[in-house]
Amino acid sequence: MRDKLRNFPLFSTVLLIAAIVQLLTSGMSWFGISALVIAAILFSVLFVHWLMKMLESKRAAKSNQTPIEPVNDLVSIVYFLSESREPSEATIRTCVSNAMGVDFDVSDPDSEYFVIQFTPPEAKGTAAEHINHFMVRIPQGLFAVLVSDKPYIDNPAQFAKDAIRDKRLRQAVESHEAWLSVDLMDDQSDIERVAAAYGTIGKIIASLAGPDCLAVYCPELQRCNEFDPALIESLASSDPLRLFDEPTFEPVIEISDDDPRMAAAVEEAIKRWPEFVSAFKRRDPDDVDRYIIKAEFSEGSKSEFMWVSVSEINSEVIRGTLMNDPHELLDVHRGANVTIPMDRLNDWIYPGRDGSHIGGFTLDVLAGDD
Repeated sequence: MRDKLRNFPLFSTVLLIAAIVQLLTSGMSWFGISALVIAAILFSVLFVHWLMKMLESKRAAKSNQTPIEPVNDLVSIVYFLSESREPSEATIRTCVSNAMGVDFDVSDPDSEYFVIQFTPPEAKGTAAEHINHFMVRIPQGLFAVLVSDKPYIDNPAQFAKDAIRDKRLRQAVESHEAWLSVDLMDDQSDIERVAAAYGTIGKIIASLAGPDCLAVYCPELQRCNEFDPALIESLASSDPLRLFDEPTFEPVIEISDDDPRMAAAVEEAIKRWPEFVSAFKRRDPDDVDRYIIKAEFSEGSKSEFMWVSVSEINSEVIRGTLMNDPHELLDVHRGANVTIPMDRLNDWIYPGRDGSHIGGFTLDVLAGDD
């Protein structure tokens, strides 16, 4: 806290307070009133400068860390972008106005609410030099929209390879080349205010979504999800952080083809297949969609293992409904009726009498890698 207050505009604050006290107690001449106005303007400029410097210090602390370390006091939501944007003050103002229903009077330089582009003096020669800063003052508080033409983290490909198991999300993070964020610049000590601020941040960043968005990230939660247009509604809700409760899509987990544990798990699933068939024939009508199998789907050189809700079994094939969104395959989709040859069987699960599941041999292997 001492470091944060070191550069606070104390002198201009004292001048402003002294002028206000003089006005309230003894009145002022026109010269005194003019001095008060000048002191207020000086304080405003220096205070904005101080806020921007604090924000940049947080960003600088984050940018020098790989992998990403928690930045506990950064209230922010970030888009990872496939390419850099060239934002303008007018564009940001329009997006914020549409998201929050605020009318900005650009003709009035003294307007209470505004969107202005701002370049911190310390930015030159630092990572912040690649960031376009936009300060946003609205009834909900003071925020910043930051747009960078560099990756959010150093060496994103290496970070994604080392830290992210989900293939979908890994590819989104490793391929991003720029980022955009909306940050709170007001006091962050009040938990309720911070929660409300996330609602505002979510609405603003939802209005800034585009086809270049690859992933959405929350520094405070240290959670990242692959972006999908369906998330815009969640972002614009009163609790946008709920979108981080679950992955956007079913995770795609890769494991080596020659992993002996996986080979043994698949072998056990195939060996015990008659057990699944017998249970399927005796299934309760209420559990009809809880008998599922995992199978390999292929298109050319690409293949994915996905889950299928079983509707029919015979000696040669398994029929059912695909439960996953394919990652790279184009010929099938979630909800499609599929027919699986027996030699594509990889795993199976059905409900036990005590509420537990029976099967899921490959899942145990994947869980063991976490």
